[in-house]
Amino acid sequence: MGHFRRDPRVEKKADGTWVSEADWAVEAQIRLRLARTFPDHNILGEEDGLTAAGGGEPLPDAPTWIVDPIDGTNNFIAGIPVWATLVALQIRGRNVLGAVVAPALDEIYDAALGAGARMNGDAIHVDPLSDLDAATVITTGPKEFSEVGLASFYAKLTHRCWRSRGFGDFWGHMLVARGAAHVMADPVLSVWDLAALEPIVTEAGGRLTTIEGDEWSDQRSCLTTNGTLHDDVLALHASDKREVDPPNSR
Repeated sequence: MGHFRRDPRVEKKADGTWVSEADWAVEAQIRLRLARTFPDHNILGEEDGLTAAGGGEPLPDAPTWIVDPIDGTNNFIAGIPVWATLVALQIRGRNVLGAVVAPALDEIYDAALGAGARMNGDAIHVDPLSDLDAATVITTGPKEFSEVGLASFYAKLTHRCWRSRGFGDFWGHMLVARGAAHVMADPVLSVWDLAALEPIVTEAGGRLTTIEGDEWSDQRSCLTTNGTLHDDVLALHASDKREVDPPNSR
């Protein structure tokens, strides 16, 4: 927060995304604290990659903390308060706990498998709406869907629902988890974008897969729903794909 709205130094990374001075500072602090407490673990951070907690080569099969120092860096740079620090613990490939800290919104979300999900210490749950026509759908913008060949799916989903809003990054998924929205669709996510969100969504009663219905993996799309609407959205994508890629005639 000491950097927010104070014109932090920014630069563009090799992948074309922006990084701020605050990203580096936050990740460095989290790495330091994790290393002190869990020296036999690994840390995977968006800015400094995968290392042993104390630095150097990662330890084989060690529990791994996954850190996104600022999810929503573009918002952060622009002075928009929708950004958060994401921290997850992954054990044997499974995301077992997650924390999402959004200080400019005064919101903290956390969950551990089997222990429920919370916002600011209070239990949260998805809203069990079962009619997609009455749902609130959150997405990133249409440009991002168009860039990965999902423009038609985006149009169908946002026209089918009752209300659509564009809240990218972590917040759309948290709105579903706390019952304020019903569907969040994201065209592409990295592991540090997703790892902390998954336990919170699932412990709140939601469901999370790719838009194709597969188990999520790095650099894939992400669909978060209240659970009851998940198959409806997957079917909408499947029907759209059949229209876009019809089977070859014989």
